[in-house]
Amino acid sequence: MATTQATPDELINEIQIAAPRERVFQAITDPQQLVKWWGKAGLYRTTKMTADLRVGGKWRSEGDAAEGRKFFVYGEYLQVEPPALLVYTWIASWSGAAATTVHWELEEKDGGTLVRVRHTGFAAHPELAQHFQGWPLVIGWLQGYLERGESLPELK
Repeated sequence: MATTQATPDELINEIQIAAPRERVFQAITDPQQLVKWWGKAGLYRTTKMTADLRVGGKWRSEGDAAEGRKFFVYGEYLQVEPPALLVYTWIASWSGAAATTVHWELEEKDGGTLVRVRHTGFAAHPELAQHFQGWPLVIGWLQGYLERGESLPELK
């Protein structure tokens, strides 16, 4: 079960996943894996991701939103410390040039991994509040992928 905490500047979402940290880190950084679990038909889904996984490296994901609209999200890696920490900037096509920061913190706990996603920078961009609803979905999809093998259908 996911938990969420929020302040005007920060969202914190946590979930316990029955998988080793190394496996969780792979699922959130490997473009071929990420497109298998990030999304849901009829809501939004990531269809393509590129990543230069190093500090200063760039990443970009593209996908389909509801009603067939296209979207993209991109940024730069700020910290890459496998398998414990991944920090990157987040700039979404629907938010103009507003940049926020996403922190994935992976902690070994109870034979699995406590996944904590902290998304910061909302005080400067309160118009981006829709992330309050998105992250619980994302970490739930990640859990389904890692624990039960749930994935999106292959692209046609």
